[in-house]
Formats: sequence, structure tokens, C-alpha cells
Amino acid sequence: MEAVEVTSLKDRVIISIDKSLINKEYLLNLLDRLQVESLSQKANFDEKVLDISEEIKKNWWKENKDRFLNA
Repeated sequence: MEAVEVTSLKDRVIISIDKSLINKEYLLNLLDRLQVESLSQKANFDEKVLDISEEIKKNWWKENKDRFLNA
């Protein structure tokens, strides 16, 4: 068996990973990330969401930068 195997079926993709190559916590986090990505694609956000996220990041940095720069 190879370290990683991918099998494509009619309605599924099966990924098999050698247990010795990856820890369970990392794999569960990866699967959570895939689920979030899938849900965000289904939400069909427009470009405004990127503008909002940039504004949130700017405001957060403005309010919190002293905590990091003066540490």
C-alpha cells in the first residue's frame, strides 16, 4: 500500500492515508477545514465579503497592534 491512495468512484472520492504519516488531531482539523471550505462555496459570497473582511482586519489591527508591538 502506498502512503496516500486516492480512489475515484461515481459519486465519491476515497482517500486512504497510512496512519503512521499523520496524527489524528491534524487529520480532524484538515477535515474541518474542508467542511468550512465546502460550506463557504455553497454560500456563494460576492466580492463584498472580501471588502468586509479587510475592514475587520484593519480595525482589529488598529485596536490591538500595541499589544503585539509593545510586548
